[in-house]
Amino acid sequence: MARTRDAEQSGAARRGQILAAAMTLFAENGYRGTSLAAVATAAGITRSGVLHHFASKEALLSAVLAERDQQAFDAVEVDREYEGPAVLRALDIVDDLAERNRADPELTRMSHLALFGSADAPDVAHEWSNERIRTYRDNLARVIEQSAAAGEIRADVDAEAAALLLVGALTGLTELWLRDDSLDMVAAVRMLTDLLRRDLER
Repeated sequence: MARTRDAEQSGAARRGQILAAAMTLFAENGYRGTSLAAVATAAGITRSGVLHHFASKEALLSAVLAERDQQAFDAVEVDREYEGPAVLRALDIVDDLAERNRADPELTRMSHLALFGSADAPDVAHEWSNERIRTYRDNLARVIEQSAAAGEIRADVDAEAAALLLVGALTGLTELWLRDDSLDMVAAVRMLTDLLRRDLER
């Protein structure tokens, strides 16, 4: 039993090393510019060792994208308790995600390859990015609608338009910052969320 547990822990650690190496290389060189051999070298193992954990480069990219989302949600503590209207918590999370993007440019660049690197990213990345954007937008719209129904914010707010504005602004401003890191993307996102907080008040 102990030997099995040790093997599982060793396998999980090795998988984590591969994901970390792949995340860095995909962000720096793009998907097509990164080989499994390069990932293996960076992780300190063989190419066959990488394929033992991930059946293909696309499977590795899928795992990297999933890890990117998990790290982002862990960082902003999505499930922590919060006092006050849910919509205000949602706006706080948008601010937190902007901070997270700025704090980890490699991780952020990795996710934006799927959004904007159309010539580089494979179908699995485009599918992931489309689903991610749709999920963020739908979740935000639902929270805004629920807050309006509960009387916490103005009843006449267009929840879908507000959600689209938030997701579009965060995505677009992050892309501009990736091209020019002298831009204060976080301040711009906070300005937008502050304006929305004031506008949504009853």
